[in-house]
Amino acid sequence: MVTEKKTVQTKLGKVCGQLVDGMWEYRGIPFAQPPVGDRRFLPPLSAEPWSDIRDATKDGVRPWQKPAPWATDANDHIYGEDCLNLNIWSPENCEKPCPVVVFIFGGGHFEGSNCEVGMTAQPFIGHEDIVMVAPNYRVGPLGYLYLGHLLGEKYAASGNLGLLDQIAALRWVRENIASFGGDPHHVTVMGQSAGAKSIASLIASPLAEGLFDQCILMSGGLQCIKDIGTEKVLTANYLRAAGLEEAQAAQLLTAPPEAIRDAQEKANEEFFKAESYGATADGLVIPKDFRADLRRRRLSHLRILMGHTKEELYLPPGQDAAVMSDQEVRHRMTWKFGENADHVLDVYRRRCPRLDFAKAYGLTMTEYTYVQACLQTASLFSDAGATVFLYRWDAPGAPIASHTSDLETAFDRRSDIEPGAAARLKRMLRQFIRTGSPETPDMSGWPACTAERMPQMILGRQAVSRLIPASEADDVFPLQVMRLQEG
Repeated sequence: MVTEKKTVQTKLGKVCGQLVDGMWEYRGIPFAQPPVGDRRFLPPLSAEPWSDIRDATKDGVRPWQKPAPWATDANDHIYGEDCLNLNIWSPENCEKPCPVVVFIFGGGHFEGSNCEVGMTAQPFIGHEDIVMVAPNYRVGPLGYLYLGHLLGEKYAASGNLGLLDQIAALRWVRENIASFGGDPHHVTVMGQSAGAKSIASLIASPLAEGLFDQCILMSGGLQCIKDIGTEKVLTANYLRAAGLEEAQAAQLLTAPPEAIRDAQEKANEEFFKAESYGATADGLVIPKDFRADLRRRRLSHLRILMGHTKEELYLPPGQDAAVMSDQEVRHRMTWKFGENADHVLDVYRRRCPRLDFAKAYGLTMTEYTYVQACLQTASLFSDAGATVFLYRWDAPGAPIASHTSDLETAFDRRSDIEPGAAARLKRMLRQFIRTGSPETPDMSGWPACTAERMPQMILGRQAVSRLIPASEADDVFPLQVMRLQEG
């Protein structure tokens, strides 16, 4: 069988993709120069042009990381520092410029890629006239280790390299996506977990302004943006794991990538790696007081759909209710929340007398990792003028509505979700990408948030709207989930 192929002219050169399941696929297109050699820990530069037709039928290099144990296709992909490439899916017959969705992958800012199994556009987009783009970005220490205080001004943006990679990809989309049938003036950025946190950070960065007009944040907000003080502590922890003194930090510039990856795993013993990476309020890419900056800049041009799952971090059903002692719970909360752990631990302990361990632990970890951050982020974005719609995914048919269950449903990776609920979720997401409103015939009357009211659509066996009561917001808990103090 002969595979139908198609060549497209970009501003840097021609790429040749192929038709797969009703969509044109273009894979492994470079959008920035390789951040290798003396470009390690530095911001991305625009990709160099090429003269020959570039084969775009195979995935590019994945970001450097430790392959996940469940990655069954790990041997079929290359992991490396030269990872700044993107994939594009375009409808087979696109008669007019189509809305564009740029999907930012998750993975705690330390793993993941644009070519994970089951994350292609076909099951999500279906037969809709939507163009999907999925860029890679640097993860872990190569993408987010703050070194400005140790290596000087040249490396002042090192705590935001992954975010700068995403901005570079969005600029590439603005300049080139029309050649693939996409509308550069109708761009939605969409992500889950670290992907959603990345999008919130993009909103907080003036450097990304004007590159998109709609956002879908699934289980993530502004909670991963860390202050410089916290970043310095995390950098010191990483250097200890690498066997280096702070005065030896320059050795990271030439260290083998395996050593950089392995030090990340060692550093994870002290502070949870999923909270150790992510954006930095460095005053360059993200203002140090980004809340005040957002209110000053205003976000009236943005339409945002954001939410979380009901039981993000609950323990799997059937797990022993006495699996962790109080001392173990304290250790895990300090590992994850840093200086914020005492507050979270107090809430957990107050719940224990009336709830079993598993319920108290899952409810508290879910609330203080995702729910409070969602409420605070939505409130801040709304106050800054954005149109914000909130949802909660209850995963009908599944044992629990766990972390990633909404994304996996959208991409047909779950077989235990009730078909009607899965279809409703997909319609909501596609409708928002097309129109900027999540309302569909079976989800009408979905108001946006205001200063006085925070409506939320509950996506269960039916879609039911409710007002989030003020009592659910913990005004004492900070937006920044992990906080650490020097000294």
